[in-house]
Amino acid sequence: MHMVIQDSFLHYRRTAEDASALVTDGMHIAMSGYSGAGYPKAVVQALRERKLGGEAFGISLVTGANLPWVDERLGSVGLLTKRAPMVAHKSLSALVNKAEVQYVEQQMNRMPRLLRTNAFGPIDLLVVEALGFDREGNLIPTNAVGMLDLLMRAASKIIIEINVAQHEKLSDLHDIFILQDPPHTQPIPLVRSAQRIGLKGIPFDHSKIVAIVESEISESSTQLFGSTETSTTIASHLFDFLEVEYGHLKGGLPPVQTGFGSIADSITTGFQDTGFKDLQFFCGGVGESAMTLLESGKALSLSTGGLGMNERVAGMLSSFPRIEDSLVIRNGSVTNSSEVISRLSLIALNTGIEVDIYGNVNSSHIGGSAVVNGIGGGANFAQNSGLSVVLIPSLSKGGAISNIVPMVSHQDINEHDVDIVITEHGVADVRGLDDVARARKIIGVCASDQYRDALSSYLQRAQQRCGGHHPQLPMEAFGWYQRLQETGTMAEETR
Repeated sequence: MHMVIQDSFLHYRRTAEDASALVTDGMHIAMSGYSGAGYPKAVVQALRERKLGGEAFGISLVTGANLPWVDERLGSVGLLTKRAPMVAHKSLSALVNKAEVQYVEQQMNRMPRLLRTNAFGPIDLLVVEALGFDREGNLIPTNAVGMLDLLMRAASKIIIEINVAQHEKLSDLHDIFILQDPPHTQPIPLVRSAQRIGLKGIPFDHSKIVAIVESEISESSTQLFGSTETSTTIASHLFDFLEVEYGHLKGGLPPVQTGFGSIADSITTGFQDTGFKDLQFFCGGVGESAMTLLESGKALSLSTGGLGMNERVAGMLSSFPRIEDSLVIRNGSVTNSSEVISRLSLIALNTGIEVDIYGNVNSSHIGGSAVVNGIGGGANFAQNSGLSVVLIPSLSKGGAISNIVPMVSHQDINEHDVDIVITEHGVADVRGLDDVARARKIIGVCASDQYRDALSSYLQRAQQRCGGHHPQLPMEAFGWYQRLQETGTMAEETR
């Protein structure tokens, strides 16, 4: 049975249109949601309709993490003037790249501190999706927690959108551990991925409520990007490596962190046919593919900041006995905590746009300039994990682009935080190697045949011309991008 609005809150009831009228031009707005889940819907739609109706206004928006649906609805109509900490839809990233929207990119593990110190400026109004309230008046989130506890504290006013279309079982899944401010912060006592250490609801100042909206808008995020032959091969190489690295351990694999995209889906779905069992996931977001592993018994537990919902996931929530013992939705202060990531010795599985010969990773910008999404939590997971793996196809655009390059055009993950690089060609274990040896290994194992000789030749010239510990020829390295721009391919003309 869904939660209802208690009598003490009834006088706050408003329509979505009336609530959206509280948002005025130039306001700094925050919204709930994390990893594409748990965002407000009715109020967002009402804001969009106001803009489409000809009203001239714009807002600055901060959320917990990536919210593609919100970015598309608000960004495509020109309603956003500033966005933090991620962009998650091509319509909004296009505006950012045209300098029509300011974009403040941030790592997820830095967000708690930045929100505590008002680094983004005072939050005038927070719009939050919820299931309702518990008996103590604490707010019960829907399918994401993320930074919600921090946003509720930072906001001056709050609009609460109670969505009765969200699954009632979600009320049992939250685990919200609220940290004290420095210097009174205590260790996070989490030692197992499925362990519960916090609250199911968020205490907050009820005097901040300015409207409560009732909605019935389903959230549908398949979280499935589809596997390709290349992504399936990359996943297969990963499984072979993990079998060698961890197969002898009786306890099985440490908890696994995955991101988003076809490679992540190939990994998650591919685990079903491996010999690994009792899998644990500790991620920023999970969806149908991870839930399927839980349903089949292949996975033991899922810990996440947001749960992608669709009919299939909703069905599993209904049928899975004691789902709260295996599935935990946490706040971002825990999900992205360096302390917790390190203690659990996670296997961090990250992807990117390109990797250079030394292992530096660009995961967010094309050609060093045009943003695609945002850094998210990948760099922090890579830096603090027990094993940091980068998985990437060796080519893109039909071979016009080598994803293994002399020098990345933008750096998100540092080479020192990368242990393993995997492409469809193989696994380069670069642990314990000096920089030149790393480069030779990545080129020899991971680069495509089409570009391997050119990369080897580049490395040899860099050693001869400048030497040093980390030989680079910046002008020649960035010539690869110039050649791509001028000729449509990174490949050198053959004579």
